[in-house]
Amino acid sequence: MSLLLLTAVLTAIALCERTQRLRFEPQRFLRRSFATDLFYLATGALALSLAMRTGAARIAAAWGTALPELGSLPAFAVVPLAVVLHDLFAYLAHWLMHRSDRLWRLHKVHHSSPALDWLATFRAHPLEHALRHLFSPVALLLLGFPLYAVAVSSTVYTVWAALNHANLHAGPLRHAEGLLITPRLHRLHHVPDSAQRNLGTIFSLWDRLRGTLVVDPGAPVRPLGVPGELASYPQTWLRAVIEPFRQAPQASGGQRSDPAREGLGVARQTRKEA
Repeated sequence: MSLLLLTAVLTAIALCERTQRLRFEPQRFLRRSFATDLFYLATGALALSLAMRTGAARIAAAWGTALPELGSLPAFAVVPLAVVLHDLFAYLAHWLMHRSDRLWRLHKVHHSSPALDWLATFRAHPLEHALRHLFSPVALLLLGFPLYAVAVSSTVYTVWAALNHANLHAGPLRHAEGLLITPRLHRLHHVPDSAQRNLGTIFSLWDRLRGTLVVDPGAPVRPLGVPGELASYPQTWLRAVIEPFRQAPQASGGQRSDPAREGLGVARQTRKEA
């Protein structure tokens, strides 16, 4: 049922992108790398996510749960809490992707998208798909959340991620940016200079608490791509999958020279001086 709902919502988002008054910028349906991202969707986001969520349930069953009484709570209490915690755990996983040199090399694949739309959501290295599809579901199941709540939270998370990557302007959602991440806010995350900002997917609270939320309406929304590798990062599926293993770690203790990270440091210094 969740897969059918997800398919219906993704179709609706794709149709909204074809509506001139809703879309952020003109974009052909068969835009550059469309076929490549469709392959990412087929091989990663669908087949792998289903396998990983099944594996998550088995892992949690083997390890036991910390709070088994959660399953006895009514759905109207369990599901919203699962959504919030799912997003929090996903935020932590995303933060690690940007902080760890090895994980960042995997995550670059996602940032390599030259254009944003609903399909770009699913551009990610298969290993990143595996890690991120395991992280939040396993954490929720270990905390004692029932499987249905984990399934619903996963669906909500995926739908909101697709919405945020969609080629849509913020519209009425802009008034909710105090609580939620909108397409406008997430687009800034794909701009190299602000790639360390707006790491949240559903809620803007996590970035707000860390001081990494960018809400400036005048912030540049171009170019999009991997910091420092805008023109050089491979765009084909096979080359992108191999690329993280071709890039050797930096000699200085695994710390990379990341323009996005340096930009964040400059921003923090500016705030201190102010």
